[in-house]
Amino acid sequence: GGDVWEMIPTEPGPRLAGLKGNVRVEWRLGRHEEMLEGCERLGARAVVFNLGYLPGGDKSVFTEVDGTMRAIPAALEAVGVYGCVSVTCYAGHAEGKVEQDAVLKLARGLAVQDWSSYVMEWANARNKKKGTHAPLLVLMQRLRDTEAA
Repeated sequence: GGDVWEMIPTEPGPRLAGLKGNVRVEWRLGRHEEMLEGCERLGARAVVFNLGYLPGGDKSVFTEVDGTMRAIPAALEAVGVYGCVSVTCYAGHAEGKVEQDAVLKLARGLAVQDWSSYVMEWANARNKKKGTHAPLLVLMQRLRDTEAA
C-alpha cells in the first residue's frame, strides 16, 4: 500500500472549468502526506482527501493510517479561517477501518472554539457486493486563527 497514484487530471474538469472569480486549483502528484509541502499556513481555502484505494483500481495500492495522520494535521495548518478540510473515509477493508477511526478521533478532539467538525454518513447504505458500510465524510472547518487567539 501507500504507493503514489498516477491518476491526476491534466486539465480542469467541467465543474472546475465553469468557476468564476479568483479561483486557483493546484494539482499535485505524490504521497498525500507530502502534498502540502510548501503551502503557507492559512493559505488554502479547502483541502480534500479521498482515502482508501482508487475505485476500479489496484486494491494493493491504498492510503495508510501513518501517512494520513501526518497529512491531515498539515492540512489543518494550511487551511485558512472558514476554510475546510474534507476527508472521505472508506472502512470496507481492514486498513480503511483503522484509518477512519484515527480520522474520527482527530476530528472529535479538535478544540470547539477553533473548529467545527462534522461527520456525515449514510445510515442505511451498504456496498452492494460486499455488504460493507458506505463511505463516511468528515468535514473540519476552521473558525479562527489559533495563533492570533
